[in-house]
Amino acid sequence: MTPPTDAAAGTAAASDLRPERSATLAAEIRRRRLDAGFTLVQLAERSGLSQPFLSQVENERAQPSMESLARIAQALGTTPQSLFAAPAGHAAPLAVVRSGDDPGGPSTYRPLVAGDAPFHVVEFTELPFEFVDPWTHDGFEAAYVVRGRVEIDVGGTLTRLGPGDSVSYDARLPHRHRSLGRRPARLLLIETSTRHPHL
Repeated sequence: MTPPTDAAAGTAAASDLRPERSATLAAEIRRRRLDAGFTLVQLAERSGLSQPFLSQVENERAQPSMESLARIAQALGTTPQSLFAAPAGHAAPLAVVRSGDDPGGPSTYRPLVAGDAPFHVVEFTELPFEFVDPWTHDGFEAAYVVRGRVEIDVGGTLTRLGPGDSVSYDARLPHRHRSLGRRPARLLLIETSTRHPHL
């Protein structure tokens, strides 16, 4: 078994998140872990991350990298996008995200739809060049390339996309994305917001 790691892709400082978004992320991870009946040790085993690191994340003393966040989400049967969502019943009737707003997540990742909307829209402002471990979840997902070149792996099938290209797929298939070329790509990711019955 691969020993647990604190960050396969490195951890960012907790200050990279606005305080309210950091608190939302930490609370949502803890809520979903407890709802699933997992201890921190069990979540560490499922995610491949260390128990002390996960404890720091839940207590807002560490911010997971995109790869670590994907591992946590996968272990909890959800998506990174949904971990940034506000608890059900807290969605504002009108939520605006301005182009210059603090992204509220890791610096390369901007949730564009707040609250408990029936779908999530996320902008990867600088999509990483390396694949993270693929993840799966219920629902449907679509990706649109705003800038650059992207390679998408869906169920082991690799597809290369350029600006203006899009792809959609059943999110129950293992999937992941990465930039190609010299400049990081900008990618919009849209997914339906579905939760497993035990979450």
